[in-house]
Parts: sequence; structure tokens; C-alpha cells
Amino acid sequence: MSPSYAALFRSPYRAMMVAALGATFLGSLDALMVVTALPSAAQDIGGVDLISLAVGATMVTIVMTLPLAGALIDRYGVARSFAIACVLFSAANVLGGLAPSMPVVALSRGVLGLGAGFMFAVPLGLFALYVPNELRPRAFGLNAAMWGVSALIGPALGAALTGSVGWRWVFWVNLPLIAIVAWAARLALQSHPAREPRHDAQPLNVVGPVLLGTTVLFLLVAAREPAVALAALVPAIAFLAHERRTAVPVFTHRPVSIAANVTALAAGSAFLGAEVYLPLQLQVGFGEPVAVVAVALVLTTLGWTTGSMVAARIGAPPRDQIMLGSLLVFVGTLMMALPAGGVVLPIVCYAVSGLGMGIASPALFEVVLADGDAGREGKSTSSIPLARQVGAGLGTAVAGIVFLASLSDQAIKAAERKGAHVPAVVPAARHTYIAAALLSAIGLVACYWLRREPSHAVAPSADRAAA
Repeated sequence: MSPSYAALFRSPYRAMMVAALGATFLGSLDALMVVTALPSAAQDIGGVDLISLAVGATMVTIVMTLPLAGALIDRYGVARSFAIACVLFSAANVLGGLAPSMPVVALSRGVLGLGAGFMFAVPLGLFALYVPNELRPRAFGLNAAMWGVSALIGPALGAALTGSVGWRWVFWVNLPLIAIVAWAARLALQSHPAREPRHDAQPLNVVGPVLLGTTVLFLLVAAREPAVALAALVPAIAFLAHERRTAVPVFTHRPVSIAANVTALAAGSAFLGAEVYLPLQLQVGFGEPVAVVAVALVLTTLGWTTGSMVAARIGAPPRDQIMLGSLLVFVGTLMMALPAGGVVLPIVCYAVSGLGMGIASPALFEVVLADGDAGREGKSTSSIPLARQVGAGLGTAVAGIVFLASLSDQAIKAAERKGAHVPAVVPAARHTYIAAALLSAIGLVACYWLRREPSHAVAPSADRAAA
């Protein structure tokens, strides 16, 4: 009989699960609360045109930090990386809460992204090092579900704080949450043996993450300025060249790991690319109230959470889960483009896409962990959220370019007016869904290599902890 989720919350894993899930929840909750409050902040201190910079700064610095966080976990253990995450998170929220201008808010979001890279990598490292093999799929499933829970709470909490005590409180409210997570982490690490620091002769790879972050930055700008998309090729090509030459590449260079990361990138680009213009299609194209947009996002969140929990409980082979999840993302995104069904079709189909993301997510972590080397768990597990972040930048850029190419300048200006109803937005959004589905098809092709058995297997967690 397979162990239940309750086993993860018994001794000696209870404090560790609180710390790990709390870190993931806090990182995703922070982003959703602040995004909700940014328009009010911009109206208060000026800089409406800098909102996109504030949002993009977090994504770029997360991409730069995630691979470094994984390497530091492998080299020094989890405790030091968790401490860095808490310090950077606290500093970013204090800076944001005191910000006198939008450039300072954007700076705080950049610092937050540095901390979030560590915050998102640490739970994965904890699971890889200290959770037994039979419980690990459930731990990954719960971790993925935390994104869904925060998506239900974050926007509502951000709106409530902004509308009552003011937008600055979306920053201040995080400080006691950080303290709770740090306290739980301290208890957890006291009951688990610390890893001996690895004194590797190989240096940390800093150039690769910087080139990758620069690529994502250009992709985000390309969503509004399509000509910049070509400029993104320069750091992207430089990153690929650096990956081939460096002794410490960002991604593991084995067919199974590469396939898993490409699958994560493709699904992330499709899922987030489709999300970019779904709210605009519903509100401006169909003329529906904002409540309909909220329903769409909640259903998608429930789909992701359900997929993660159910997939971990069923225990099907990871490669089959990834294939099924990727197929659902492709079918769901493609069907959003059908010229039928009114508002119901894109809402339901996007929820199907969320279900696919949830099903594939825990299995992707299992695959890269099994394919990696013992002592490199941080690098292996952090590669999946890293690939998704890069995919988010790609999907956003492609969706923006396709959307702008599908509408006239007159229609675009009309759509920017408050309370506008522009039917031309509906087919333009459908074009972005087609483009997003084509991106997700890359992941289906990559799943072919996942059917090979990993050439390297990670030792059981108990042995690693004792080493």
C-alpha cells in the first residue's frame, strides 16, 4: 500500500514540509499580491508606464538566480541558501514598502527576484535530499499545488490590502510570513544532518545565468517592441555557446534531462503565452465583467492543483505523466482558438491546460532528479522552474508579437480605453492561442527522449543524507 500525504506531516518531516511549502507559497503569493497592487502604487507615486518594468524585473532576476541557487545548494547545503532567500526577501519587501517612486519599486522587485530564485530552489533541494523515494512524488505534488493555493489567495488579499490599509501593505504583510518560514526551516534543519560543504575546484557558473536572464529581458521587451526579438538572439546564441564550453553548464547535458527541460520550457511558454491575452479577450473582446476573468483564472488554478495532487497519488510512470500533461496543454491551448463556444470555450480549455501543467509538474522533477548525479540535486531540480521562466518570456514575446500583428492601430487604441468593447480583440487573441499551441508541440516532440531510461540514478535520500 502506497504511503499517504499524511506521512509527510509526521515526524521527522513535519517542520521541513512547513518550511518548504511555506517558501513556495510565500514566493508565489508575494508576486500575485504585488501585481494586483501595482496600478494603485503607480497612481499614488507616479510611473504607470513603469509597471511592466516592475513585473519583468522579477522574472529576469529569477532566471539569473535559480541556477546559482541550485549550485549553492549542491555545494554548501540547504541552510545557507535558505538564509540568503530570507534576507533578500526581507530587504526587497522593506524597500518596496518604503519606495518613493516606481523606479524604486522596480528595483525592489528585482531584488525580490534574486531572493525568489533561492526561495523556489530550496524546497526542491529539501525534497531531493531528505524525503524518501516513496514519498517524494507526493512532496513534489504538494509543492506544485502551493502555486494553485496562492493563486486563489494572492489577488484577493492584494486587492483587500490595497483597498483598505493601502498598497504598501502588500509588502509589509510578507515580513511576518518570512519569519514563520525561517523559523520552520531552522527547526527542520536541526532534525536533519547537514551536508558537508563541497570544496569543488570548479567555479560557479555566473556567465550562463546572466546571458539567460538577458535573453528573457529582451523577450519581455519584444512583447511590446517586436523588433527587439531579433536582439534576443545575441545573448541566446552566446548562452548556447557558453553551455557547450563550460565545465559547469546551467542544464544537465544528457538526453533525458534536456528533454525534460525542453518539455517544461515548451509547456510554460504555451500556458503563460495563452494567459497573456485571455483576460483582454474576455473583457474587451466579449465585453464580459472582470468577475468572468476571475472565474477563468480560478478554474485554471483548480485544474493545476487537482492535476498535481491526483498525479502524485496515482503513481503512474513519470514519463507517461509528462506525456499526458503535455498533451493536455497542447489540446487545451489549441482548442481555445476555435471560433465557437463564446466565452465558455476558452475558459474551459484553459482549465484543461492548467490540469495538464499540474499532471506533468511533479513527474518532471522526478525525471531530472533520477537522471542527475548524486550531490547535484539542487542543479537538477532547479532546472525545471528555470526552464519554465525562460518559457514564460518566450511565450509572452510570441503572444505579444502575434497579437499586435493581428490588430490595426485603430483597434489597439480603442482597446486601451476604459470600458472598451472591441470585438476585433477576440480573433486576435485566438491567433495568440494558435501560436502558443505550436510552442507546446515542441514539448510533445521532446517527450520522445523521455522514454529512454536515465543513464544515471541518484542514490536513495537516506544514503545521501548520511554521506
